[in-house]
Amino acid sequence: MKKLIVIYALALCNVWGWDALQSTAQVASQLNDPKAVILDVSEDDMYVLDGHIHGAYHTELKEWRLSYVLKSPDKLQTHIRSLGINTDSNIILYGHLGAENNLLRISYVYWALKYCGVKNVAIMDGGLEQWRAEKRFVSTDELTAPEGNFTVQIVPAIMADMAYVKQNLGKIAMLDARPSEYYFGMKPSNGVERLGHIPGAVSYAWTNSITPELKLKSPDVLKKVFSDGFDFKQNQEIVIYCTIGLEATFNYFVLTGLLGYTNVRVYDASMREWGNLKDIPMVQYKWEEFHPMVEVIK
Repeated sequence: MKKLIVIYALALCNVWGWDALQSTAQVASQLNDPKAVILDVSEDDMYVLDGHIHGAYHTELKEWRLSYVLKSPDKLQTHIRSLGINTDSNIILYGHLGAENNLLRISYVYWALKYCGVKNVAIMDGGLEQWRAEKRFVSTDELTAPEGNFTVQIVPAIMADMAYVKQNLGKIAMLDARPSEYYFGMKPSNGVERLGHIPGAVSYAWTNSITPELKLKSPDVLKKVFSDGFDFKQNQEIVIYCTIGLEATFNYFVLTGLLGYTNVRVYDASMREWGNLKDIPMVQYKWEEFHPMVEVIK
């Protein structure tokens, strides 16, 4: 009977499509699926000391980033293959949510995998804490994945660099994912010399999308925030930035994975690059709304 339930659950996934946010029950139903690769995104020894979902492999942020930007495609491919990821793999990410910032490690890996061309990537809502609270099995075995065969195929449409941001100032929506005091310029971001935000950017701190229990808020609520509050259209181009790219990827996950927005980029270097240059504009002590520039046709 248990085997039949698992098969039925997998069949429903195939019929309904892939959910970018998955419950613990959905993840549990895929533990025996050969296409499922579950990744424990945690730092240091948490994978073993705190335990992990049975069959999950370990990855950490330093495997994906060099300083404050994404590693090169060849290094990313080497790591992705070391996690047992194949061309047809379905990836599920989760973390140890002792602190809210741990969510950012997960969302960064989510975005990095999408940038590398992985089609089906999901985040498990509630993390290992939710899994453990439901009395589900937790292992402390240290696992090594078989070598995968995934080949990186970069998706440039979800990445923005400084040149792209500069040439699109005032033309496309930009979303600052930092807490509002950094956007407004009352406090300096860590490692950033100048205060304030990129001209024309609007403020939406990534933490506005999560509950005190570090779970995602209702998609209905979040949809109203972006469609009614910001008046963002589903196919509208949006560039998200923050301090070093992490917070931006959480907003990216919410917009694209949860709400279905189709034209969203992350400025990976973010304010660690922009805010430390003297010859590009910054705005301080001002709340802004996005109003696209209208070109005059002569």
